Amino acid sequence: MQEASEVTAVRLTSKRRYAKVGDIFRLSPEPGVFLWGRLIKSAKFFGDNFKANLVYIYDAISRDEPAQELLTPANLIIGPSVVNNLGWVRGYWEIMASRPLTPEDVRDRHLFVRYHGSGSVADYDLVDENAGVVVDRTVDPKSLGQSGYSNFNYIDWLVRDKLEARA
Repeated sequence: MQEASEVTAVRLTSKRRYAKVGDIFRLSPEPGVFLWGRLIKSAKFFGDNFKANLVYIYDAISRDEPAQELLTPANLIIGPSVVNNLGWVRGYWEIMASRPLTPEDVRDRHLFVRYHGSGSVADYDLVDENAGVVVDRTVDPKSLGQSGYSNFNYIDWLVRDKLEARA
């Protein structure tokens, strides 16, 4: 995997919008390819004192909004991600619909990998949304997000990596 050093995502709209919980949006890692996401939660994460956004990016590729059964927490292409507002504000994530969240739309808990910085991929903790260390590591790796804050470009980088691995 190569680090994202430039914006490669496709800008979908010139509208400067702020998303709200329940918004369904699409993103495009390359022209003509659309994936779908949803804003799940806007809150303070990892013990910090500012709000960010928890989003799901679904494994659903379609120009038009996919069937509801594809927009479920069990069908994520990457783990839940905590992001800033830049994807929507800069037009890389286009809000297409908004619906109230139901319990079926949201995972029971969100876990994130927090590396210690030693250089070893085995040197990490699993943490919850409040940065509390989770002792039980029996979890599906595909359900894990990266602890820390990211943006549309990092999400684009992760999605591209997943799609290229399938090619």
